[in-house]
Amino acid sequence: MKASPYEAMAFRSDARRLAVSAPNGELIVWDTTDPVAPARAGRLRQGRGIVAAAWNPATADILATTSSDGTAAVWWLPENGRQSSRVAHWMALPARPRHVGWVGGGRWVFSMAGRGLTSVWDVNTGARVGQADVTGGRLVVAAHHLGEEVVAVTDSGWARIWHPRRAPGEWIQVSAGPVSACAWSGTLLAVGGTDGRVACVNAAFEHVCDFRIGPRRPGALAFSDEGRLVASSADGTAIAVDLDGSVQWQAWLAADAARPIDVAGGLVAVSTTRTRPALLALADGANLN
Repeated sequence: MKASPYEAMAFRSDARRLAVSAPNGELIVWDTTDPVAPARAGRLRQGRGIVAAAWNPATADILATTSSDGTAAVWWLPENGRQSSRVAHWMALPARPRHVGWVGGGRWVFSMAGRGLTSVWDVNTGARVGQADVTGGRLVVAAHHLGEEVVAVTDSGWARIWHPRRAPGEWIQVSAGPVSACAWSGTLLAVGGTDGRVACVNAAFEHVCDFRIGPRRPGALAFSDEGRLVASSADGTAIAVDLDGSVQWQAWLAADAARPIDVAGGLVAVSTTRTRPALLALADGANLN
């Protein structure tokens, strides 16, 4: 089956809501309070299809999205049965975005294209804070934030930091070889190489550890706050590894499982070609639904 071009996945930090792309470009919001029986809690449409989503770190029911036509939006998704609503909408980029996230503790939203063109917007005022070609056209594998700065990691193993009111910083090497996937825990950046090895650096980009996560390149990575790393690969294998390199569990999902993966609370969410995501227990990899 051909992979969908829409591969957004965002698990809320309390593991009660999960946003996942549908093949038609809609974003389905799932109530995962009961992971054995997740229920649909909303459906969002934006532009020509939503390609990335991120929950606000300070306000649990606020979600940012970006769409393939360059638009960005912020949504209010209450849990009390009230109707969801779009509270902000703007043209973020002239190029197709691939990444979205919150900067400055949830005050600003960044949208980043696949080749590094990035804009940051103040949601409250509607003003653009800054725009830059962060990677000079190099392919971006992952993007996250450090305070008011945006971090882009490229497929060649180099990262660059950008504050939206200044010029991009110096290049920082985070991997000795090509990169296939990354994950950010808030304190550690895990960089997965195409040879199956993972290098971890801290917020200052200082080396912390490295280990092999498996014989194949990871297609997707996700970090728990406690430091457990979960990876999925194209053959449908999911594997959980602690920072000392010890494998905690392996699970088989389906041959399409090297797609978005995320961790929150004690749950692992993996996107599949089905509309409904697969949910695993972080502790032992048990398939919950």
